[in-house]
Amino acid sequence: MKIKPKQYAVALYEAIKDAPREKARDVLDNFVKTLAKNNALRLAPQIIDYFTKYANQVEGIADLKIKSTEPIKGDLAEKIKKVAPAILRKNFKKINIIEEIDKSLVGGFVLECDDAVFDASIKNKFQTLNKILN
Repeated sequence: MKIKPKQYAVALYEAIKDAPREKARDVLDNFVKTLAKNNALRLAPQIIDYFTKYANQVEGIADLKIKSTEPIKGDLAEKIKKVAPAILRKNFKKINIIEEIDKSLVGGFVLECDDAVFDASIKNKFQTLNKILN
């Protein structure tokens, strides 16, 4: 049976999550040797991606992407962090903000977290209005 990157990632996380630092290093060394033995080193980028996503999910950490037409100013990012869980109907212990500039939005913003999207952009309002009128 071929082991998938996600399976490797979950196994690695579970093996090191509560391990002392020195033990975690040993586990990681053995993990890399296992990847080499299984000719799976090429999967390392995918494993790292899945590992990060899985660890964040287990630990209640979310990456919140905020798309807007210009950089967010002042304390607006902190205000968005406070209301995002309610808007996206998700519960987080910690939120990492990732800002993305998207001039095509015309104005407003879009929040994205995993599979949840909240679109408060002018572009979306125009598209909705266009659908209603046509």
